[in-house]
Amino acid sequence: MKILIAWLLFAGTHIGGSSRPVRARLIRAVGLQGFKGLYTLVAFATFIPLCYVYFTNKHAGTALFTPGAGLRLLAQAIMLLAFVVLAQGIATPSPLSSQAEMTGAFPDRARGIQRVTRHPQNLGFALFGLAHCAANPNVGDWIFFGGFVVYALVSAVHQDRRGRATGPDAVRQFQDQTSLLPFGAILSGWQRLALREFNQIALWVSVALFVVVRAFHGRIFGGFGD
Repeated sequence: MKILIAWLLFAGTHIGGSSRPVRARLIRAVGLQGFKGLYTLVAFATFIPLCYVYFTNKHAGTALFTPGAGLRLLAQAIMLLAFVVLAQGIATPSPLSSQAEMTGAFPDRARGIQRVTRHPQNLGFALFGLAHCAANPNVGDWIFFGGFVVYALVSAVHQDRRGRATGPDAVRQFQDQTSLLPFGAILSGWQRLALREFNQIALWVSVALFVVVRAFHGRIFGGFGD
């Protein structure tokens, strides 16, 4: 229950703070840059306690299943994919990013990972949550890590709705050409899978980071699924 309350506090302030009426009021009061700073501060002030609550109640509740070797291997494969997707999302300029909003420089079309989904960072967090749900069977673990999956989807939908309502034409055009759900735009024929557009440096950095995190995971967080 503590983990759920902490999740609701983080998600509620994060999504509520970016809702149209609250966001517009704060921007009028402190400016766009001030709003971004305040928004980031609140995010850290609620996310750090969420992590603290989880790690002080790790593996709480009933075990829903027993993760075998195959499931643990699947979890590691999903985590590798999460690293790759997150890195590609960070390395590929997006019309939906804070940087684009601050500078007014909006990319003219979808590239690389954005052809798969216009919310690659949300997808990366969702994959992170899924991987850890597969490796950690207890109810408390599922509330914490499953929260990443739910939040990633809700946050993406919320951002899309705000973008269509208040964003510039470049944002709405980007939304029309891409999909929220992975591979939706490709299957619909709006986009194609352009692997050559993926950032090669980000790809190798993400693989290297996965190897390092995997090697030290047990010392820092405990065994993956332990």
